[in-house]
Amino acid sequence: MLPADAKIQCGNATLGLTEIREEQIISGAAGWSEIGTTRVRDVYVNYEQRATLLKMVTGRGAVLRCTPDQLCFGRINPVVRQYTLYLHERSSLGFRIALSSDLMRDLLAMNSFKHDLFNQQEIIDRIWIIETTANLPASNFMLKHTMFKYGLPDIPFSARQPDAEFSEEMTREMFNSIDTPSRAHDLLRDWHMFIDHPHITMRLSNSKDPSSNSIQFVIFGGANKSAGNRYSHLIQISGATESNRAEHKQFKRKQSKHGLWFLEITRDDLEEAELFVKTLSHLDNLEIVKKIQLTRKAPFYILPASHIKPGMLVPVVGRNGNIDEDTVAMVEIEEYKGPLYNLQVRDLHNFIAGQWVVMCYQPVSRLTGD
Repeated sequence: MLPADAKIQCGNATLGLTEIREEQIISGAAGWSEIGTTRVRDVYVNYEQRATLLKMVTGRGAVLRCTPDQLCFGRINPVVRQYTLYLHERSSLGFRIALSSDLMRDLLAMNSFKHDLFNQQEIIDRIWIIETTANLPASNFMLKHTMFKYGLPDIPFSARQPDAEFSEEMTREMFNSIDTPSRAHDLLRDWHMFIDHPHITMRLSNSKDPSSNSIQFVIFGGANKSAGNRYSHLIQISGATESNRAEHKQFKRKQSKHGLWFLEITRDDLEEAELFVKTLSHLDNLEIVKKIQLTRKAPFYILPASHIKPGMLVPVVGRNGNIDEDTVAMVEIEEYKGPLYNLQVRDLHNFIAGQWVVMCYQPVSRLTGD
């Protein structure tokens, strides 16, 4: 939610959030760098709140102040070189804390460790980015402080990795003898983060015939506009377990530039697209990876504000008046007393607060650790 002094873009003008009423015409991102207009469906107000706010500032000076559970859009910037402290969960063992000087490189390495599976058919890795910094001493301090405060191991999950200190048996004993899930919950709670929103999820399988494990659902991801002059929503599956199924026959079969085949379909109505994706996920036990195409570059992930970290890319209003991406330069914590607001809007499902594009009202389950 947003504080009372937030400014909402309404065409060429801005209005204070407290001035917004139902059916007010406001601006939002319409896909592929375009800005469109939508109407406010409802205004939500929580009066006289004491809350923690995050103040997030981009490199070009766009500022957003909001509660940690406000849904925003972001993605990792592979160009930024920085130290990343992250929480790592492996489904077969538990949680560890780790520090990386090149997270993208380490993620690629994790994805190649299929020999770690032994007799397991599949494992799931999930990663939450806790903090980032360009300073080496500060990164080492963050790692040691987190280890000592929460009692989380920092050892690799596999003894076959080059930096492993223990045998496979010792590694398993370490994770089996420590209640890492409750300690990980405490860590995420203290950082106002949510366990249901990992930054990265990877499924590793030792199957010789790997099948699709996710549906890529990209809001505004279709290249063409519908009859309502809105971009359609893209649904992709890298493969299908049953190509003869009626639901799969609706897809177009395409080949990527890397020579891999995938299934693709678009839907004009967002609610219809979400229902279709949900049905497919249940039929084939596929995970839904939800994104939104706000610029002409890679789509953004939908993340709570507390998961937006320095160095990540976020969508903002650019100098040319279109939606552009900018790098988060700073995140600060503030204490706030007063009313909190959020908007539910039609069609676009987002709006522009200050210069940031944010998701309209969507409740997020808070991690309590109970």
